[in-house]
Amino acid sequence: MRERIEKVNFLGKFLASSRSLDETLEMAMIISQDVLGYDHAIIRLLDQTQELRAVKWIGFPREAADRTIRLGEGITGQAAEQRKSILVNDTTNDPRYIKGVENCLSELCSPMIFDGNIIGVFNVESETPAFFSDDDRHILENFVTQLASALEATRLRDELGRAEKLSMIGSFASAILHDIRNDIHQLNIGADLLEMAPDDPARVVTIAQKVRKSAENIHDLVGDIFEFVRTGQTSVTRQKVELAPFMESFTTRLMASSRKDILVNLNVAGSPSVEADPRRLKRLLLNLANNGAEAMPEGGELTISAGKEGGAVFMEVRDSGKGIAPDRLNKIWEPFYTHGKREGTGLGMVIIKKIVDDHGWKIMVASEEEKGTCFRITIPQE
Repeated sequence: MRERIEKVNFLGKFLASSRSLDETLEMAMIISQDVLGYDHAIIRLLDQTQELRAVKWIGFPREAADRTIRLGEGITGQAAEQRKSILVNDTTNDPRYIKGVENCLSELCSPMIFDGNIIGVFNVESETPAFFSDDDRHILENFVTQLASALEATRLRDELGRAEKLSMIGSFASAILHDIRNDIHQLNIGADLLEMAPDDPARVVTIAQKVRKSAENIHDLVGDIFEFVRTGQTSVTRQKVELAPFMESFTTRLMASSRKDILVNLNVAGSPSVEADPRRLKRLLLNLANNGAEAMPEGGELTISAGKEGGAVFMEVRDSGKGIAPDRLNKIWEPFYTHGKREGTGLGMVIIKKIVDDHGWKIMVASEEEKGTCFRITIPQE
């Protein structure tokens, strides 16, 4: 008896640690069978329709396990409804018995109760009449008490995980909506320009190309949201990117949408190239540029640079804004930290860091109050 109690205590310690539902149920079956010596067992949980559905079983055929049991139906349903264990020494003479397997002659059923609520039933069976004793009943009751607590903890962890994912999805969508808003602004500008130049075919073509590009950006951004919802992450599709033409195109668009009191400079030394996801790279530079612009409410200079140094390619985004205080510098990578901004999700820097990490790059920041901030990305070259 002492050895059996020790095994029950071991199960309690096992279930007390963070476990998945499958691990919890698997270990419950292994230990309980070793302790009680039954031939067949089945764990049923109460679903939202108030029916007991099997989630784990040993020795039961699939068709028997797939059967749902109502509260009050059979020995299992009565144990749940009455909230007490039921011990049957001879199932052949008990009208409540619902046949699940051949040659079942005795049965022990214990309800799983947590915080006063029925969550399921643990049912064990034997091919020997009067196989289970009162000691077995007490042991199984101890088992199901621990199992009920573990199952409820698992359920709460799963609910918390789903809630966190929904929160992440909302935050991710909010961050991307900022980029979508910029492209919608470009669409509106393009529409106004088209109305002003209906008789200038060359200009119409140029504006139409910009409108199409903005529409493609919106399509890609919405695709990012759907991908994140589906997988919880965004993919990286690498290709060779020549930084000189890439950054020239980027800064041209940036200057067209920037405030008039911000001077945008571009300095690309040589012909550096990197293996990168072009859309992610653009998002990275755009977030850094937007941060720089927000740090210069009264105007200033925004300088975007690239080149090679020490066997690596670097990219820099430097502003002449108000800078970041030393005690706040390490916090900028934290989610929802906006370091004094009146607007924003607090996720811009998180997205920047994620893009950098996904590419295997490194990012450093240097800042001096009232003089500005510089973000430097280093890309090792193989």
